[in-house]
Amino acid sequence: MHLTTLCNTSLDNPTQRNKDQLIQAAVKFLDTDTLCYRVEKPETLVELQKNEWDPIIEWAEKRYGVKIGSSTSIMGPSIPAQTQEVLTSHLASYNMWALQGIEFVVAQLKSMVLTLGLIDLHLTVEQAVLLSRLEEEYQIQKWGNIEWAHDYELQELRARTAAGTLFVHLCSESSTVKHKLLQE
Repeated sequence: MHLTTLCNTSLDNPTQRNKDQLIQAAVKFLDTDTLCYRVEKPETLVELQKNEWDPIIEWAEKRYGVKIGSSTSIMGPSIPAQTQEVLTSHLASYNMWALQGIEFVVAQLKSMVLTLGLIDLHLTVEQAVLLSRLEEEYQIQKWGNIEWAHDYELQELRARTAAGTLFVHLCSESSTVKHKLLQE
């Protein structure tokens, strides 16, 4: 169902956006990336965020040669213009269909950093979804799980993220077939 939706959206382009607009829509999420916003209390959640999110941010900074950072301020971190330029340039290497998929995944995870980790095969779908829901998972551990709500949300988010990631990979893949001439 989600792959069909992505295909139809890419075919129809109902919002009539061009490539630059799709790239900007994805990159704008960097300013409000889930991994960049941290809490100050409780200490156990602060430590969990540090242990789980910092390695992903460090990976992205090293992989793309950028500075992302994090903040406990409601204003969030100050993302350098060069970081946005580098990521914009990187996304420009994808075709329109793949960009539709990237924007879809970014919107699901609320994170450009996690999406890049998925697209680069640094993270699995399960890891990315868990990291995007880190605070919710923390609360579930503390207060308990509402099976009909939390379980459904988790499975739906995994399905949407997996579909978007697969869509990006399928739209970015290229292969050629070389036929050998048979000698008689």
